[in-house]
Amino acid sequence: FVLRRVMHYRYDVIMRQLRASFPAKSETEIADICHRYYDHLAEMIIETLSLARINDKKRRKNTEFNLTEGFFDQIKGRDAVVLTSHYGFWEIALNLYLELPNHRVVGAYRPIKSAIVDKLFRRLRNNNAVDIVASQNFMRHFLLNRNKDGKNLIAGLIADQNCPPTKGCCWHRFLNHDSLFFDGGEHLAVKYHLPVYYLELERIEAGRYRHNYTCLYDGEEPIQPHEITERYVRCLERTIVAKPEYWMWSHRRWKYLPGDDAKYYDNYKSKE
Repeated sequence: FVLRRVMHYRYDVIMRQLRASFPAKSETEIADICHRYYDHLAEMIIETLSLARINDKKRRKNTEFNLTEGFFDQIKGRDAVVLTSHYGFWEIALNLYLELPNHRVVGAYRPIKSAIVDKLFRRLRNNNAVDIVASQNFMRHFLLNRNKDGKNLIAGLIADQNCPPTKGCCWHRFLNHDSLFFDGGEHLAVKYHLPVYYLELERIEAGRYRHNYTCLYDGEEPIQPHEITERYVRCLERTIVAKPEYWMWSHRRWKYLPGDDAKYYDNYKSKE
């Protein structure tokens, strides 16, 4: 109620992006998605604060894993990449360590400008089985820690971050927009022949999520440039279209257009 009726938290941003993403939906349908998004946003705030006192037993109780067939055989003795998004309660995406005692999960994050808030979130996210690494240091950390202490690594990347127009991004058609996506996960996977998985966080009830994993790349098949990221984008789009209220609509996603800085867009192909 406070977010929606009192603060009107980013209401214009949410409604504008919903209208542009779902042009076939009526104004009533758009307003209903917005209403449900505020409910989800409030729930996420409470769940994030609750991480301060959650232990492995509680995490296990609140987490279900739906792993793709052959998952454990495919990553046995190997590093792997997991691409997720700002969908559902992404703070618990790192719970994969509960299923993989022989791996260490390394999660990339973007430091928050406020040093106090950044320190708080690092404390909430860190545990003995997970490394939280700033994005700019992620690749170096990953390479230096491969096979350290006899454990393989799982690179966890939130791949729908708001990407600026740089060489580390590529264009894809997404939710009725030409959209920039980071492709660092793809570069890592192709260079070191790592399997890549898409993680969808499906809400079961408040505080409980099912982790659905889909294999995007087995680490061996011939692949075209940007194809892994394109597969990720298509999976994410299907997830959002099915239940749009669980994606982060209050985050301004589409800041750039093709042509803002043409020298970076040689690989751009519009996917109408």
